[in-house]
Amino acid sequence: MAALLHRYKTGEGQKIDCNLLSSQVSIMTHIAANYLISGWEARRWGTGHESIVPYQAFKTKDDKYLIVGAGNQNLFEILCKRISAEHLLEDSRYQDNQSRVENRESLIAALSEIFAQKEMSVWLAKFEGYGLPYGPIQNMQQVFSDPQVLHNNMIQEFQHSTAGTVRVPGPAVKYSTINTSHCTAPPRLSEHTQQVLQGMLGYSDDKIQQLHQDGAIGILKDAENSS
Repeated sequence: MAALLHRYKTGEGQKIDCNLLSSQVSIMTHIAANYLISGWEARRWGTGHESIVPYQAFKTKDDKYLIVGAGNQNLFEILCKRISAEHLLEDSRYQDNQSRVENRESLIAALSEIFAQKEMSVWLAKFEGYGLPYGPIQNMQQVFSDPQVLHNNMIQEFQHSTAGTVRVPGPAVKYSTINTSHCTAPPRLSEHTQQVLQGMLGYSDDKIQQLHQDGAIGILKDAENSS
């Protein structure tokens, strides 16, 4: 988008380099910053956050897991009040995030004990509408049965020529005037090779057949017959 805007303003195009390595390094965010600024080597925290406590999954009474994140002091206060643990607010070990990070083990143990006393549905109801980041860890069946996922049209169905009905995840981004739904089912291997080479690149039948004979490309027989 930035490159398109640049071209629109200056008339100059440019090559965009976006590789997987750089993408992975860039999304390490605070973990990378901690190392580059302070030399702190990253550690394994499971579902926990290295520099924000509490911010992790907690097991509920019905053996499910709930992610809760208290990213600032206000959210920590909301959390403690909603789980009836106001005594934690009076504990000097948890007076601010730095203190909570330093005393992670005792605080997580106390919170884990509290969350284990009630079912997931109870905690979800308690946190609803209070601005606290939270959510259940779900399996695939639960994800694709979620009312909001269904409302967002995140399941799309197609009729595939060999596999029958195929269901795939829909696109995350929706536009007000552009249909982002998939138009066709996932293609078979080499299904559109001849169509692309002829229709878009202008290759002749002889050249395509030569590439096919040389093993450079594959062509489906039914696609070949329909061209």
